[in-house]
Amino acid sequence: MPAAVIAEQCSLVSEIQITGHRKTKEYIIRREIQHPVNIPLDSILAAEDRNRIENLGIFSIVTWEFVPDEDGSCALNYEVTESWRILPGATPIYSEDKGWSLSGGILIKNFRGKNERLNLGGSVGALKTFWLKFQDPWIMGDHVSLSIQTGRAVFSHPFLQYDVETISFEANVGRYFGYERKVSAGFELQKKSFQSENEILDYTYIAPQGTFMYDTRDLYTDPSGGVLFMEDIYSMLDLNGRQENLLRWFQSYSFYRTLVPGPRKLTVGWNLKGVFSFGTLRNVWVSYIGGGLSVRGWNAPERKTYDDESVAFRFGHHWIVTSAEIRQTIIPRSVTPIGTEYGLIAAAFADVGMASSSVKTLLSQPPMSGIGVGVRVPWPMAGIIRLDYGWAFRRGKFMERSFHFAVGQKF
Repeated sequence: MPAAVIAEQCSLVSEIQITGHRKTKEYIIRREIQHPVNIPLDSILAAEDRNRIENLGIFSIVTWEFVPDEDGSCALNYEVTESWRILPGATPIYSEDKGWSLSGGILIKNFRGKNERLNLGGSVGALKTFWLKFQDPWIMGDHVSLSIQTGRAVFSHPFLQYDVETISFEANVGRYFGYERKVSAGFELQKKSFQSENEILDYTYIAPQGTFMYDTRDLYTDPSGGVLFMEDIYSMLDLNGRQENLLRWFQSYSFYRTLVPGPRKLTVGWNLKGVFSFGTLRNVWVSYIGGGLSVRGWNAPERKTYDDESVAFRFGHHWIVTSAEIRQTIIPRSVTPIGTEYGLIAAAFADVGMASSSVKTLLSQPPMSGIGVGVRVPWPMAGIIRLDYGWAFRRGKFMERSFHFAVGQKF
């Protein structure tokens, strides 16, 4: 409905109503609402409130409407449909660079009805883990958040001849400045062991870390517009007395724009991200590009891949990847009577990336590239399940093809 028509039918917002919530504390929703009372209805403010409530990640559907009164005023009503809160039991999980595992435990989203998240569980198979995680996005004050997690993980390194064991504890505190800027800082205390037939490498370090985000996206799971800029610093300070310190600088810049609005919107997006590492650069800290999280169309590397000098361009301590996507909503997201979500988004993508052990040579080599198509499916707890199929190229030649399964949008 046009804003002018809405204003004529609602001369004054007399109250703000919230309906549909059963477990969620009402103040959790109200603190996201900025539309004042005793002013004419502003449809733009109401739509922005709706987006903020959906971005909490605990509701499947959020809508708004006004209920007119006889005196020309109206009540502004936000109606929410809560998504699944508790996911107990076991489920298979897949990682491109590690393989299949069976994960079990309990995940409570919207814990205590306060938008907290509590996760206790573990996994067996390719990834042997146990973990305990707690997150509260607004534990005190004005948007002050807290996240704590601890756990253990054992797995075979995807491309080095090591079995890896990690024991860690991590804590971070964050704060929003308005709704667009967020700063977080914390530390990770970690013990990591790399074991092969010939050697054992042990590292114990404390890792101070900090993140800055500038986020104007309207929706987090499927943005229609806006930008997301991220700067992240992760520094590893050696506690074994060997002075093997390391600093990683991660950057990401994403842009989104809707070409055709509406329930079946057509959106384009572009992202540029990269990592630069400094300090004692051992081979155990080497990264790779390829797979569903970087340049799609390329398979995740295997152990034999790293030893092949002809594909050394896939590995390095520094990497940069750029991606473009066009996303077409085929079936708008909806909720079934039992609370499950369904919908369908089709996508086409193109990725280009480079890796190197030297910053000076990073941009001087032929890049890896990939093109392909995929679908995105709304899913309770996960937000989005992503399936992509791509074709890989380098120096203008076709190299390989690959199917990718992942949770969440690539950017």
